[in-house]
Amino acid sequence: MYNRLEQLPASLSSLLRLQSLLAGHNLLTELPPLPDSLSRIDVSYNRLKGLDAHHLLRLTFLTSLCVAPLAAGASAAGDAASAKRLQREAAARLNVLSSVLQNSPSADLSAKNLGDEGAAYVVEALAFNTTCVAANLANNGIGRVGIAQLCEVLPTCRLETLVLATNSVGDDGAELLGAKLSGNASLQALDLGSNGIGDAGAAALGEGLKLNTTLLKLDLSGNAVDVKGAEALADMLAVNQTLTRLALNDNYIGTDGAKALAAALMGNSSIRELQLRGNELGDAGVQAIAEALMAREAPIEVLDLGNNSLTSESSDVLARLLFNKPNLRDVNLYMNELGNDGAARLAPALAACKELSTLDLGGNDIGPEGAAALGSALGGHPVLKSVELGYNPLGPEGAETIANTFKFNTKVETLKLGWCKIGGGPGARALADLIMYNTTLAQLDLRGNALGNDGAILIGRGLRAHENKRLAELDLGYNEIKDDGACALAQALKANAEGAVKELRLNANYITRFGQVALSEAVDMVYEMAGGRTTTVSF
Repeated sequence: MYNRLEQLPASLSSLLRLQSLLAGHNLLTELPPLPDSLSRIDVSYNRLKGLDAHHLLRLTFLTSLCVAPLAAGASAAGDAASAKRLQREAAARLNVLSSVLQNSPSADLSAKNLGDEGAAYVVEALAFNTTCVAANLANNGIGRVGIAQLCEVLPTCRLETLVLATNSVGDDGAELLGAKLSGNASLQALDLGSNGIGDAGAAALGEGLKLNTTLLKLDLSGNAVDVKGAEALADMLAVNQTLTRLALNDNYIGTDGAKALAAALMGNSSIRELQLRGNELGDAGVQAIAEALMAREAPIEVLDLGNNSLTSESSDVLARLLFNKPNLRDVNLYMNELGNDGAARLAPALAACKELSTLDLGGNDIGPEGAAALGSALGGHPVLKSVELGYNPLGPEGAETIANTFKFNTKVETLKLGWCKIGGGPGARALADLIMYNTTLAQLDLRGNALGNDGAILIGRGLRAHENKRLAELDLGYNEIKDDGACALAQALKANAEGAVKELRLNANYITRFGQVALSEAVDMVYEMAGGRTTTVSF
């Protein structure tokens, strides 16, 4: 493996030319060719600088040498043979990952515990690489050193998608990436979520993107971007007419940052997807964003304004936006405070959005009155496929309204009604009818509704008679279901083996061994009666 030494930086090559292979007080100077038997270098009591130590550490990845110790005066520790074996394994592992990156069109190297040193070695496989177009390096502890090496190879490769989420890029790494973005001609999607990037890093990325004409998607969610960073990104949006998706979820933009972005959006014609969830925009910030989107001719297709302390005061401007931009296909207003009044104001506009496929109104304090307004608006919608209404106090009456809305003439595939205070009476009966008659649902979330045994028995009746073979996931967790309810569900599975759900979740209920055995036997019977159909029950 010594032929790899030729590929290392010059400082490392000179570092390895030692006068002696033993510890000594001499400075590192000249060393003859390394013998095959060499397994250890002791560089104690040498005045190594930071860069030299960095390259020595990297040497342990590239060869089977044990380089120790780096601290002056430190003594050798551990077994040399064991250390040599571990280093060989580390080198072999990095070589495998390098091969994946070099030879795969889409390489997933996420959560491989690379760190800076491992990442710096592995990404060299991207140099002059025309095969790999998508690389996922998320969750690897990559900081400035790894990013610096990545930036060296970026201009020579054909990467189109780069995922660096959940690392330690920080402002320093973001500045390095920003400098490369200005001239990059291949990268189309860059994910830098959860990397500790603040205003300085956001500003550097913004500067790089002012001249970039290829990047379409930028994700900076879960960072520390404040008002100044938002203003810098706004300056970029005023110039860049290529970026189509900007995700800034869970930052600290606030009302002032929202207003800066709004001013830039008025002159921007490229943004189609805008995600600003969890930024404390408030009513004033959301109103500014909505007015800006209405003021431009360009369409908006995805809008995420969840968890921004909105009240019913924002409902009117949001309704006008929905009427003005009927091509919206994904609207997320999760965890705000729209209430019944806000839901009623939005309802007619939601009905007018004929391309709306995903709607999230969870956690908005919507009760039976709001559910009635939404039910009237969403019934028979031509393309709506996913509806989230969880964490709203719908109660039995509201649940009955929603169940009747999506019982017939619908295309909804995902319906989430978790923690809606439905209970085990009329609301559960309406949901059982929904299960019995609906033919489109694939996922139904009913967690945390205090259904109890009575509700589970009613749901079981729906499962017995339903003919919807698309229903893959039914979540009844946190519903205070005991053995009687579990046995009713088990009987339903056996009675309708052909239509048995693929996954039945019963987590955090009060089902004992008796109920678990009944359900396990039902799963076996479904497999036998339905020609190998697999059903999974989780407790």
